[in-house]
Amino acid sequence: VAAAAFGDDTLFLERLVTTPRHIEVQVLADGHGNVIHLGERECSLQRRHQKVIEEAPSPLLESLPNGADVRARIGEAACNAARSVNYTGAGTVEFLVSDDAPDEFFFMEMNTRLQVEHPVTEMVTGLDLVEWQVRIAAGAELTVRQAAVELSGHAVEARVYAEVPEKNFLPSTGTVLVLDELPQGTEGRVRVDSSLIEGLELSANYDPMISKVIAWGADRPAALAALDTALAGYTALGIDTNVEYLRLLLNDPDVRAGHLDTGLIERKLPALEFRRTGEAELVAAALYALSMEAQNNPAPENGPWQGRSGWRLGDPAPRRISVGTPDGGAATVQVSGSFNAGEAAVVAVEGGARRSASLHWSSRQGVELSLDGQRWTYRLAPVLPGAAAPPGDNALPGMPVRLFLGNDGWSCRLEILSREARLERVLAAVQREEGSADPEVRSPMPGTVVAVPVSDGDTVEAGEVLVSVEAMKMEHHLIAPLAGTVHLGARTGDLVKADQVLATIHPHSAEAHPDTQDNEG
Repeated sequence: VAAAAFGDDTLFLERLVTTPRHIEVQVLADGHGNVIHLGERECSLQRRHQKVIEEAPSPLLESLPNGADVRARIGEAACNAARSVNYTGAGTVEFLVSDDAPDEFFFMEMNTRLQVEHPVTEMVTGLDLVEWQVRIAAGAELTVRQAAVELSGHAVEARVYAEVPEKNFLPSTGTVLVLDELPQGTEGRVRVDSSLIEGLELSANYDPMISKVIAWGADRPAALAALDTALAGYTALGIDTNVEYLRLLLNDPDVRAGHLDTGLIERKLPALEFRRTGEAELVAAALYALSMEAQNNPAPENGPWQGRSGWRLGDPAPRRISVGTPDGGAATVQVSGSFNAGEAAVVAVEGGARRSASLHWSSRQGVELSLDGQRWTYRLAPVLPGAAAPPGDNALPGMPVRLFLGNDGWSCRLEILSREARLERVLAAVQREEGSADPEVRSPMPGTVVAVPVSDGDTVEAGEVLVSVEAMKMEHHLIAPLAGTVHLGARTGDLVKADQVLATIHPHSAEAHPDTQDNEG
């Protein structure tokens, strides 16, 4: 068949690897004929062929009785690849290794540069790869010989992305309001390579990777524990990150045991249980909003009549704060008693049980919530209404319009809703429950329209792709929420804003078909 179709009956056979592991080797080659390797890195934890967590050395080779021999063979193969093209500089030779036959490895490609994950090699070898790349480029000769290369301990790196894993890894944009990437107690064991500073605005025009957290330990369990501790203390409020997702992966039993392959994340992802906003976060947001209101609206000098404290004869009137949740819902928190920070109040969420609560400031950007004796500690960042904020954008004068709360590497964004905003959310929830879809298709983030596979006026079915938007090097397909006629509001190449309407579906009217009418005769 091949000879008839192509005039050449040559066939290439490739080994089927059902549980592939991605193992790569770091090489250094100078202009004087010296080539060495610095051991291997395991990069098998990937999502959509993009590396998520990398480590050195490979747990697969570490688990083999003849692991040192396999390391020497794969390292020499990488050096030979560099020699074959007279390569000069730092480079990475990537191999595919079968879990079933780890003695075998197959060449994939060579990356002629330092890679994102090079810090794990630096941490186990003690060599500065950036320095050596520069020295080699300047004509220096390698002074490190292969016999002198030793691997000490274990290092693991996690890539922190500005994205929302619970929403199919939708890119996140915003302004970094509070940043603490290296928690106390991790110095010397943890390194953070980051592009973030407080006040930095993240756009959709660049790659979503914002930092790398790298941890070293005397062995693999110690390195994994150090990385998990570091991620638990990682705080970047004002944007969404994948830190909770990284922690879930690190604590997966197969990952802990070193049973890795390039398809593991895709198999595990549906079962990952992401933390959701709970009553504690809602109460913390309500108490914080009320304390800010009291702080920004001090009691008037001419008596309580113009104050906002709910003063009346007897006990103060209870206050109701509407809090918008990340899933588009809304919850009402009723607060009775004192609204001042540090003083006890009685709260009830959505008409539920009355509970004792108080909020204490633990630092400039930290609060401690006590709820029926249980304690939560949060980092917190408020967003106040700007001068151009539309009427009704915030619930009451002096309150924030939005709050970011962070705890143990997890974070959420909550809205302090006006009555109008709460009503909109409640009506939208009713529509969702009734199955009536919003006919407007909006962009979930700022980006560029890269494809419009339908034409204006086309008849489309529910679930059909209408527009593709690219942001942070990721493409997102927007689908028709219902069947009908589509009217487009964007073209290929357009730059669009978050929440911009890109298409509108006009559902077909329900008309009786002639064939359905009763015939008598």
